[in-house]
Amino acid sequence: MRKILFPTDFSETANNALLYALSLAESQDAIVYVLHVYELPVINGGLSAGLIQSVYDSVKLGQFDNFKDNIPQLRKIAEDNGLGHINMKFILEEGNFLYIMRETITEENIDFVVMGTTGNTGLEKLIFGSNTINAITSLKVPILSIPNHIQFKGIKTLGFTTIFEEKDKDALYYLCEVAMRHNAQIQCLHVTKDGKYNEKALADWKEEFKDEPVSFVVETNSEPAEQVLKFIEEKDIDVLTVVSRNKGFFDKLFSPGFTKKIASKNKVPLFVFHEK
Repeated sequence: MRKILFPTDFSETANNALLYALSLAESQDAIVYVLHVYELPVINGGLSAGLIQSVYDSVKLGQFDNFKDNIPQLRKIAEDNGLGHINMKFILEEGNFLYIMRETITEENIDFVVMGTTGNTGLEKLIFGSNTINAITSLKVPILSIPNHIQFKGIKTLGFTTIFEEKDKDALYYLCEVAMRHNAQIQCLHVTKDGKYNEKALADWKEEFKDEPVSFVVETNSEPAEQVLKFIEEKDIDVLTVVSRNKGFFDKLFSPGFTKKIASKNKVPLFVFHEK
């Protein structure tokens, strides 16, 4: 059985993303691990150890009560959308968000993560959110990020960007399984800046994936980000999939101009695979 990690702060953004996690769980016979992480406050000053401990105990109790009170709300969201049968396991942890995420992924053998996205500054405010962008760049499992206000309406068309590297095939095969379970199609996009591309690689990929629900599109555009935006609109993409290749990948892909366009037009969820 596959395992999906769904970190939440019980916000509207997170609750919206829950539907993606539950729907993917249904299609893959998976269990959803609902994780809420909180941090204890930093207390400065000359307070006694006993008083500090009392404050910490009060915070922990408040977090537990909040967690317990929100579980019925999440179950109701599942029930209202015909997903109440999905197995959910609830986890409450204290500590650093990313550290707890890594620990949970390792301990529970998580297959991928689904996160709602929102943020505070710069790039993070425009598309991802501080926790999500940090998770995407530091975790080694696939991560599906759901921009705020994008409501789940099913998955019919999956977009996949590639440069026809052999390493991309693992992600595409994984996506084929998702597509089959959702009765969806995959539109595979390769963007060339000068019209030149490896025609043999394209032919080989077409042959290898001829029995899968995959179509290939090659486009020429000096601004690959612009072409990705057109691709999303023209092909009516429900989820865009990319393979992260290096530390600077997101800086190159999500330039400030591209990010603003994505945010202003409420673009699609992003499914990020890490190069193995």
